[in-house]
Amino acid sequence: MSMSTALSVAEILEKLEKRLASHRQQAAFHAEQEAHHRERSAFHTAEMEKVAQHLEAFKATAVAAAELAKEAEPPPPPVKEEEEDDRETAGQPVRVSKLIAKVVDRMAEGETFGATRIAAETNRRYKDKLPRPVDNRAVSVALRRLRKAGRLRLAREGKAVHEALYTKAARKPAVKPAAP
Repeated sequence: MSMSTALSVAEILEKLEKRLASHRQQAAFHAEQEAHHRERSAFHTAEMEKVAQHLEAFKATAVAAAELAKEAEPPPPPVKEEEEDDRETAGQPVRVSKLIAKVVDRMAEGETFGATRIAAETNRRYKDKLPRPVDNRAVSVALRRLRKAGRLRLAREGKAVHEALYTKAARKPAVKPAAP
């Protein structure tokens, strides 16, 4: 006789009842866990939806705020144009670098500018005095010389894809020598 048939009917019933009780216990445990997990899942799903709505609203507001912050500040008020006294240069050839320097001197403190803007302003202001319009390259050379002379500061270095930007150098207060 084999081992499986050596068990009595009572032993078989007892073993089967124990297995059935164990499986019932495990099924009840897992059903309880399933209910708990379902509750937790429902809670987290609701929280996830609420956070997602707030996140989307925040992103929309943040993007709009960033765009507003990125917008350029209003330009400084225009500098009143004065009539220039040409008496000292009357009859002399026009020095384009001097005209460029005059345009730069009239720029507002803290304002950034490049060769393109200065060329356009020089051409606009002095169109009657210039033999031909000033180009960006000539202005760029003049701006570099003004920087080297300490009258301008480099705000952004020029690259192949964008021009250099300058700003007027901060004026240093006159320092009186100490008395001996």
